[in-house]
Amino acid sequence: MMSNSRPNGARQEPGKVPANVDLRPNGALRPNGARRPVEPRPPGTDATPAHGRRPWSRSLALAVALAVAVPITWWAVTRPTSPPPSRVPATASIPFSPVGDAYVSSVRPDVNTGSSPVLRTASRPKILSYLTFSLAGLSGTVTSARLRFWSDVPDLRGVAVHAVDRSWNENSITAATAPAPGETVALTGVVSAKGWVTADVTPLVLGNGLVRMALTQVGSGSGQYDSREGAHPPVLVVRTNSRVLAGSPAAVLSGAVDNVPRASGSRYTARDDHGRSIDTLKIIPRPGGGYLGVYHSGSQGAFRVYLAESRDLLHWTSKVQLDNNASQPTIAALSDSGYLLADEASGNQAAGLRPRLRFRHYASLSALLTGRADRTFEAPHTLAPRGHGEEGTPVILSAVLSPNLSHSRITVGFHYSLPYRPDRPGLGVLANFSSWTARPDTALETALRSDGVSGRIGDRDAVTFLGASFELVEAQVRAGPAWNIYLYDERTRRAVPLHVRTNQGSQSFGNPTVTNLRAPSGAMALVFTLFLPQSLAASGEAGELIYYRTYSANH
Repeated sequence: MMSNSRPNGARQEPGKVPANVDLRPNGALRPNGARRPVEPRPPGTDATPAHGRRPWSRSLALAVALAVAVPITWWAVTRPTSPPPSRVPATASIPFSPVGDAYVSSVRPDVNTGSSPVLRTASRPKILSYLTFSLAGLSGTVTSARLRFWSDVPDLRGVAVHAVDRSWNENSITAATAPAPGETVALTGVVSAKGWVTADVTPLVLGNGLVRMALTQVGSGSGQYDSREGAHPPVLVVRTNSRVLAGSPAAVLSGAVDNVPRASGSRYTARDDHGRSIDTLKIIPRPGGGYLGVYHSGSQGAFRVYLAESRDLLHWTSKVQLDNNASQPTIAALSDSGYLLADEASGNQAAGLRPRLRFRHYASLSALLTGRADRTFEAPHTLAPRGHGEEGTPVILSAVLSPNLSHSRITVGFHYSLPYRPDRPGLGVLANFSSWTARPDTALETALRSDGVSGRIGDRDAVTFLGASFELVEAQVRAGPAWNIYLYDERTRRAVPLHVRTNQGSQSFGNPTVTNLRAPSGAMALVFTLFLPQSLAASGEAGELIYYRTYSANH
């Protein structure tokens, strides 16, 4: 779907979230203290027990029974009431392998060791090692993160683990280009030979995203450890306090999308600091804190793609223009510390080109912030015939670098159109950033058609939430101006319609995006963006809508 309305003004109308109520039973049983009255004996009855039992033996039996029963009864009714069992948050422990590691040496300042099976540290000459991990699929609050790596030799002093703020590339890092290590977050102490070393690096791990660190020698000495190419690769074990949720992941995700008034934060008719509309905004975390977003703005047929930064998810400062005559952008951080931008390049009638998919690679955050792409690829029409139809609205489903862009597999979802037929979903693979293949996404289309969708199927975005994979998809139940949002469960291959409720009651929603990240408060959050077309938007709501919903173990 192509966004087309450009309303003026912005309004933020956050809804009130009712406080959680914890109902707990309390209070002990209260005995009334009254003794049971003795029933009068009927006249004429014999006081002598039947079967010749003597009165004193009966009295003795009663006394013994009372001596035993009274203390037990008193304990039962006066003992403290046990508190109800607490809801212990579910925990998850997830291991991550490094996506890049290397060591650098001051005596060989221009030598790269990215393919070496070992990592090294030393004080003289100065040798240090670098590791990068790409974390995805985490939910809840990170409670601990431990780096484990295998030592080949003993070291009486061990190593220090440092934060690294700047990006680096495993295949090109040298002592001359390596970023300086930052704050020390852990010390290993004495290291034994042929064994695992563990360092608590929890301060470095906030949630999903890239985690970069450096190992330096403590005092005089040296160490040698297995790299990811070695026999015992390093591992980062992240433990989370997962969200205790009512309902399935699909039900919780649906509830977060549906109810905009209950969002933790929201903004209608969003614009950047230049007053430009930020249509089809896709948000990802920014290394070092804050957020990055890509979006398009401009008039129909002359859109430009921009990059902006934010500290609060709702207000955006434009940094650079990334593409011209293009729209519907999306972005992903890669394991080479670079970034991948995908968008829909506008048609060029003179060249006989219809809208098509375009990809740009940025080698680092610095390159992205300054708009310096080092590689570009335009996908030829594969499903739509050349000169007819279009292919666009990309979503990056996965990007695997083995180990770099020239040896990679990027899987993309998109939509395509054929002459006189409604738009349909497709799947494409960009191999080694040089070869493109595509096919219809029959599973997604079948799921949507089965739920009654007969119109166009357009833009979408994907997310992993609580261990399950989902897509948000825009589609039309029938031909007309209204667009609906559907939730597609990749495991069950079912699509269900969502019923988005805004503060004023808008009726059409398109260009959905979703990202699982850490909110400005530090809590985990789902952040959504939707485009509300002018024709069916309520007063003050047309344009780009940004909203997010936090969740935690006590949500």
